[in-house]
Amino acid sequence: MSPLPPGTTIGIVGGGQLGRMLAQTARQHGYGVVVLTGGAKDTPAGLLADEEITGDFTDSAALNHFVNRVDVITWEFENVELQVADVAAAAGVPVRPSAAIIAAAQDRQLEKEALTAAGVRVAAWRPAATLGELRAAVEALGTPVIAKAARFGYDGKGQVRIDTPAEADAAWETLDHQRVVVESVVHFERELSVIVARGVDGTIGDHGVMENDHVDHILDLTVTPADVNDETAKAARAVAHATALALDLVGVLCVELFDTPDGILVNEIAPRPHNSGHCTIEAAAAGQFEQQLRAITGMPLGDGSCRPAAMAQLLGDLWTDGAPDFGRVLAEPDVHLHLYGKGEARPGRKMGHLTCVGDDRTQVRQRVGDVRAALTGR
Repeated sequence: MSPLPPGTTIGIVGGGQLGRMLAQTARQHGYGVVVLTGGAKDTPAGLLADEEITGDFTDSAALNHFVNRVDVITWEFENVELQVADVAAAAGVPVRPSAAIIAAAQDRQLEKEALTAAGVRVAAWRPAATLGELRAAVEALGTPVIAKAARFGYDGKGQVRIDTPAEADAAWETLDHQRVVVESVVHFERELSVIVARGVDGTIGDHGVMENDHVDHILDLTVTPADVNDETAKAARAVAHATALALDLVGVLCVELFDTPDGILVNEIAPRPHNSGHCTIEAAAAGQFEQQLRAITGMPLGDGSCRPAAMAQLLGDLWTDGAPDFGRVLAEPDVHLHLYGKGEARPGRKMGHLTCVGDDRTQVRQRVGDVRAALTGR
């Protein structure tokens, strides 16, 4: 298929901040943007689009209208109904990444099976669709384990730690009798991620290895390059590339990893840009959103290599006593502010992020944290 040139239109499934940043990049490169939100209005992405379609992800009229307005479709969030892919296939509109990859990413059992088929290592796990199967999985794996709802979980939602076999019944109740995946608890030294892009022609690239800190299961801070040796970095990138190739990816994929004493394990995948890649916007010649745009339109991938950079998430908690003093950020020449255009600030809600780029990973990490802390200093 010939590359889609500027002037054609990108369809984005989902209206959140990842779609917003892709829309910004698409605008910069001369592409049109249409967003399908699933029901929400005036979304972060929709505010920057040529058209925001607010129909449900299962609304036939909305899906047909969306597909007829665009030349290629991509995703900013994987936890959506997938009927849009069937409508697109009937109309001959490419969907990148494929619906099969999205389906695997939104179901933990399918995800584990896909990763195992790709030949990459994951934590020991068992599926469980009944209380009896959950009890058997806990017995087989040994405690501690984590029971995770198989469908539509993110940011730690739908997960229960089980430290003794006697806790299995209570976990089953907490998870509302849902089908689950039970995983052995992994003892890791650090959490890593690699964001890999793969083009229509099979060209593949990445942004290096990111090191991630989480607070209450939500990504808090990312630093690149990760504080790992060359062997570990090479292994992490190799795992990410192998995963992208096995899935036949066209687009962008974040592979979340555990750095363990026994080597690299894959935790999960996200077939889209990722919070841990936000620092690439300033740190790389072609950041993750530009790589996503290039990949889905069939254009050549750019240079994703990164300078040392750190990203600090801005959650709604910072707005508890009123809006933060963003003038403090804008007065800092080496720190970049991104706000997502969300109207209501709630605790735990991702409202924006800060990025600092420099010459030393330790320095940029300290710097971005200091500036974030100063935002609420009144």
